[in-house]
Amino acid sequence: MAENQHLVVSVFPDEAAAVSAADWLKKWERTNTDVDDVKLGAMAILTADEGGDIAVHRVGHRDTGAGAGLGLVIGGLAGALTGGVGFLAAMAVGALAGGIGGGLIHKGLGMYEGDLSELKDKLCSGRAALAIVVHEADVATVGEELSSLGGEAKAYECSLEELKKADAQS
Repeated sequence: MAENQHLVVSVFPDEAAAVSAADWLKKWERTNTDVDDVKLGAMAILTADEGGDIAVHRVGHRDTGAGAGLGLVIGGLAGALTGGVGFLAAMAVGALAGGIGGGLIHKGLGMYEGDLSELKDKLCSGRAALAIVVHEADVATVGEELSSLGGEAKAYECSLEELKKADAQS
């Protein structure tokens, strides 16, 4: 059985702080070769413009091969926040309506409608978020690092299987 993946979302005061944290984490990952050997997956900065439109800027690894599923996590979050296309749009609409898509967001991303609303509210108030996919064993370490960099981190257990099923149905 594959190790569980988690989506860690850390909210920062502004985009510059989130970008700085992302840059720091990428350097930290390259130099962290001790016993804890943290590996970061897909990574993105989330912001909102004055009209409330959410922008997602991938800043982490390119998703290839076995890691492609990790991009579904960031894509699922982006779709849930932005009303993207295909299965991502269904997820977003379902979350707002509390229907089947909302259940998919919970099962696939480990988030609830309230989590999405809270995140979107923070982004629309001028804050920025850094979203990172990490292995279950790295959640606490990455969360502590994000907190030390000035972020408010929350972790959500993801189901790549649920996200892949939804993607295949779109």
